[in-house]
Amino acid sequence: MNDSADMKSAEAELDRAVDSLEVGVGDLLDRMRKLEAESQDSDAFREDRIKLAAQLDEMASDAQVAKDRLAAREMEFAKLTQDSEAELDRVMTIVSHALQTSVGG
Repeated sequence: MNDSADMKSAEAELDRAVDSLEVGVGDLLDRMRKLEAESQDSDAFREDRIKLAAQLDEMASDAQVAKDRLAAREMEFAKLTQDSEAELDRVMTIVSHALQTSVGG
């Protein structure tokens, strides 16, 4: 072969190699974009999960506060009930004594 034919052959081979390289690089870029998108989705999911966990913690804290408040109110009502029963017993004793005194006297 002569130098001109060798040059054309080398040029064609180089063109094929460059084309192949461009296809490979294009595929790698596509894959990288896909992985970046998945990574962003994963980051967004992680952030959402963190926010939801914080909201859940806040709701659990609010529920505990409400539970404690309810327990305090129940104790208050139990004390009020005991005081009312004691007062009713005292009044019934006075009325009973007054009735016995008026009937007997």
